[in-house]
Amino acid sequence: GGTRPHEIAIPAPDPSAPVELNVTDEHVGAGALHILDLLLLGVQTVKEWTGETLPPFFSYWDRGVTTNWSFYFGHRGELRGRRRYGIELLGGEPNQQSTTDTDEHDAMIVLHELGHFVMDVLSSDSSHGGQHPRGALIDPGLAWEEGRATWFATMVLRSPAYQDTIGIEPMGSLRVDHDLERGDREDVRGMGSESSVGEVLWDLADGADGIPDADRDPIALGPAAMLRAMMELGRQPGSYPALPTYLRHLVKRELVTAEQLTDLLTRGGQPSALLPESDRAPWPRDVRLPGTASAKIDGVTNPAPSGGPNRPSNGIDAVHVYRVEVTEPGWLAATLTIFGSGLAADHADLDLELRDIRSELLDRSALEQPVESVAHAVEPGFYVLYVRDGGSGNRAGYELKVEQR
Repeated sequence: GGTRPHEIAIPAPDPSAPVELNVTDEHVGAGALHILDLLLLGVQTVKEWTGETLPPFFSYWDRGVTTNWSFYFGHRGELRGRRRYGIELLGGEPNQQSTTDTDEHDAMIVLHELGHFVMDVLSSDSSHGGQHPRGALIDPGLAWEEGRATWFATMVLRSPAYQDTIGIEPMGSLRVDHDLERGDREDVRGMGSESSVGEVLWDLADGADGIPDADRDPIALGPAAMLRAMMELGRQPGSYPALPTYLRHLVKRELVTAEQLTDLLTRGGQPSALLPESDRAPWPRDVRLPGTASAKIDGVTNPAPSGGPNRPSNGIDAVHVYRVEVTEPGWLAATLTIFGSGLAADHADLDLELRDIRSELLDRSALEQPVESVAHAVEPGFYVLYVRDGGSGNRAGYELKVEQR
């Protein structure tokens, strides 16, 4: 039924001798073995960098099965008493592997999805999910998670060329062709840019541990030190980072100086505002209990107020995130008052979500009305509230009230 893991143990005649498997690319087994080889390389590299043994993990893939996107779906079931995590990879349209998108031989994509797993179990997760096309400023937490998963893949393969192919030659093409070292001057920049995250992290790491450094930027931390810093940041109470949070953490840990970071950002064409001047993070916004916050969601204006095309689903101007700390058990409640009808027809439809500090959804209100409310029983700790465009392109001011009952 697909609900139980299966294992096959095959004894080798000579355990000290290498085992050679020859499977042609036309055979479906070639893709499966390539995925296995990449996942093994990834987990062995993490072990080398951190000393950590990762929990059970599996990949779901077959030709002509998954046709939309490759994705990491978190934990699903258990194996020997431990949570089991997994990814699903594109298999292309049935019998059309030569012209449609399959990912079994896209090494960067396989390792990108593995990177989500690595960051989730070793560090933190500040992404609510969703599509994340380059060229748009998206929710900073989503940009952070997608950008550092891309960075992870490039570090494992020691190459800045992040590519995603569609089909095979001579009919194939590139869906993504992003050189993290060279960057793209036409791309958007900022804490909501997935490209900024990947490029800045590459520049921080290159020049050490065998990672090539073509532009000779002033910092060479290497991937091991950077991943360990992410793990440290993830252990801090209320950790829900974006790129600026991580950069500030590197300065606080004295792994780099503010001057070095500013120089690196300038050389890479990145905004200096990515490095906060104080320990107060620009994202998410902190609200004390009881407290209020007010702002304006804009998923309509194009170009978006912060730059780039508008994205009602998860653009940086279409999603606002607030963090609250609960000090004792009780009910956490929030009320969103929309300055307008709350109707999608009037472009005033805003939604409200309550999530835990791992971005797991606890409660959601997505009605078309001027007041939305959420509530959930909580233990002491940190929680996040999302005020967001209803999805159809909305622009409205609001007031958010948060209290504990």
